[in-house]
Amino acid sequence: MNYKILYVMKKEKIVRQKKWVDGLYGFLQGMIFLFPIIIAFFLILKNPNILSVLFIWILCSSLLFEYLEKLLYQHFEKKWGMTKDQIESYVSRRANLGKSLIHCFPFIREVCKLNEDVREEQVRFLSDWFSEDELETHVFQKTESDSKLKEAIETMRRSDITERKQLVEMLFKLSVVEDGIHNDEWNLLMDIMPQLRFNKYYVEYFKNRYSSLRTEFDEYEYKNERSSTYHGDLKPYYELLGLEENCSIEEMRRAYHSLAMQHHPDLPKNAGRIEECEAMMTKINEAYEMLRG
Repeated sequence: MNYKILYVMKKEKIVRQKKWVDGLYGFLQGMIFLFPIIIAFFLILKNPNILSVLFIWILCSSLLFEYLEKLLYQHFEKKWGMTKDQIESYVSRRANLGKSLIHCFPFIREVCKLNEDVREEQVRFLSDWFSEDELETHVFQKTESDSKLKEAIETMRRSDITERKQLVEMLFKLSVVEDGIHNDEWNLLMDIMPQLRFNKYYVEYFKNRYSSLRTEFDEYEYKNERSSTYHGDLKPYYELLGLEENCSIEEMRRAYHSLAMQHHPDLPKNAGRIEECEAMMTKINEAYEMLRG
């Protein structure tokens, strides 16, 4: 069952209640299923004929548990405004950011400040990781000190590389929430990565992964665009990008960006078709690289 995510309760309370419901379900499972099986095991030693009764009990208990779980979680999901899977995904995403969770906020704040017109989209995206109170207090609070960014950089650069990658990946996705990554957002992210001690290979990975989602480029990046020495048939590449063969570099960039905004696997709208989008972006990237040289 799918519920519209209304978050009628505070997320912290929802997570606590989810743990309580999980514990209740585990207790009922033990009382109805495991405890009788343990008793039956000892009875089998005295009377082997009871084995068939045990199998019937196991089958009936399995069906009962399936129904009980569905009934129990449906009741609470209506109250929570979130499904059981959505809560587990929320907890998992927070866990992936590691123990340095609180130090993520100054980075997020810097990105959000660059595009305040899309606050609603930013909140919707960030709610997959953080509660409403956390966002209001640490991200969108006007009095939050900018000096905390330096402290966060010092802390995060000592954290595990996996946690740093998770943070930067989230920042890139946050930058895309409306129409793509603008120059000031791109330059901020390019500045953050070396400060977090990312080597050139990680930097190149993120540049290659997200450059197609950029809305604009600096002037120097337009130079020497069409220097390809490839002399094969380029028509299929033009067709893939929906371009005429005499198109300008700017038209090529716009087409590339437009297709990336439709098919990039890291966009939330494409969560259900990641493999398809990965394959499509491979083709789009190849076509763009061949045409621009």
